[in-house]
Amino acid sequence: MPKNRIEVLENGNIRITMPMVFKVCGSRRQIITPDSGNVENSPVLLSIARAFRWQKMIDEGTFKNCTELALAMGLDAAITARTIRLTLLSPQIIHKIITGEMVLKQETLRQSFPDSWSEQEDFFQKN
Repeated sequence: MPKNRIEVLENGNIRITMPMVFKVCGSRRQIITPDSGNVENSPVLLSIARAFRWQKMIDEGTFKNCTELALAMGLDAAITARTIRLTLLSPQIIHKIITGEMVLKQETLRQSFPDSWSEQEDFFQKN
């Protein structure tokens, strides 16, 4: 694929050319560029994003607790509590999941995991 190219036109406008691929997954379309690497919206990443969003809603007082949040979202309270628990993951583990260095399955994250961030590293490397 050709590299990104910036070109100044005669009229002073700038033309930027960059290689990209259009990926269709179901009814969604994604634009993949060489810089985006292997970007995937995995269920684990989605769960982590939801966990932080839901925890923020509780922290800001939008909802009193997981049960009230679950009721408003039409979800089971156990599912919301289990998802919010992902905010307790170590920042290093979250970074590794986002960058693709660590690949975890939803089933692994449903298990109980240690509170200590250093113990989490060992725990998830074994699983």
